[in-house]
Amino acid sequence: MGTVLRRKRGTGISNVQVNYAIPKHCKDKLHEVSERMGLSDAQGLELILNHLELEADGLPAWVDRQSLQEALPIAKAS
Repeated sequence: MGTVLRRKRGTGISNVQVNYAIPKHCKDKLHEVSERMGLSDAQGLELILNHLELEADGLPAWVDRQSLQEALPIAKAS
């Protein structure tokens, strides 16, 4: 069994826990990338999210904007 990678003591004090079900190959990819960086999976995911480049509309450049659902019209008050 290998070394368990953990963040430095005291660096996750205000962090919150998330729980999402994702495909195994995605979890494996996160683990592999994090391990190569010498980080825990949580730290790896944190870095990936912090370095995610967003466009002016708040979405990543690679998102297909044509396939996004448009907002439903809001009825005007009479």
